[in-house]
Amino acid sequence: MNKFILQLFVITVITGVIYFFIGQSLPPKFFFEGYIIVLSLFFVVTLLFHIGLQKSFEKGSKDFIRYYMGATGMKLFLFLMIILIYAFLNKEKAVAFALTFFFFYLIFTVFEVSIATKLFGKHAAAAKKQNEQSSNSEIS
Repeated sequence: MNKFILQLFVITVITGVIYFFIGQSLPPKFFFEGYIIVLSLFFVVTLLFHIGLQKSFEKGSKDFIRYYMGATGMKLFLFLMIILIYAFLNKEKAVAFALTFFFFYLIFTVFEVSIATKLFGKHAAAAKKQNEQSSNSEIS
């Protein structure tokens, strides 16, 4: 878990720095000054998502898949609601907020999927190896 937190922290800092430098070349109407808040939101949501993913993984592959699909759907709905509420409350900054949110969403989604693939891939490979060993012992 500590390795994940370190990776998440590094990806958060790198993404924030990249956005800051990209923002310097963007027109002001496309740069969201409060991007640190959005970035912090993604850090917290990703951390909570991963904690739940770890717990579901310990219960088995079916729980892992159910959790992953359900939590991903809930996150998407939550993020859509955040964007819509912000857009209704701050019409003049809605485009900048939505673009910033989308940028961070893409980066953190790629990060989450890569971590989940590694986690589930190791489990699937171990289960396959165990099934092959039990099949070989039944044949003998």
